[in-house]
Amino acid sequence: MPVPASIDRRVLRTYLADHLTGATAGRARAQKMKQWYGDTEIGPELARVADEIDEEHRHLASVIDRLGLRQPFVLRAVARAGEAVGRLKTNGRGLMRSPMTPLLEIELLRGAVNAKQGLWETLAGYAAELGLDASEYRRRADAVDRQVDVLERLHAQVRGDALRPGDGIHEG
Repeated sequence: MPVPASIDRRVLRTYLADHLTGATAGRARAQKMKQWYGDTEIGPELARVADEIDEEHRHLASVIDRLGLRQPFVLRAVARAGEAVGRLKTNGRGLMRSPMTPLLEIELLRGAVNAKQGLWETLAGYAAELGLDASEYRRRADAVDRQVDVLERLHAQVRGDALRPGDGIHEG
């Protein structure tokens, strides 16, 4: 479906590309967290959110394709590299994860999840012009609220021990 003349194609491409870049980094973080914390008490809920983020990333890429816009490979590669570098931070424990690590990672993931709510609301608002289903994007915006609720619960669960001596989260 072509982008109508009522919408600036270049601006739309940049907007969606920037969101895809952020979504790429958020997805990579969520998948790593799913892997790292899968056997812990926060693992099951975190896995559900990570799977939803993965589906949303694929959906956004397909929207970009359906609108005939280019996907910014270079920006996505930079996002993946930036997310990987972000995991190399020192935590004072060498190669071991600190109890603070899941706390900070949940906070970063929560920020990424919050950012996409604006995307879904914007796409709902422009859906008719773009040939998209507005109700789908309203549903996706509502799903962000549920994901944030889960991440806030997980944050509350890990923050109690995050800054104390010990190993933090425990196997489920």
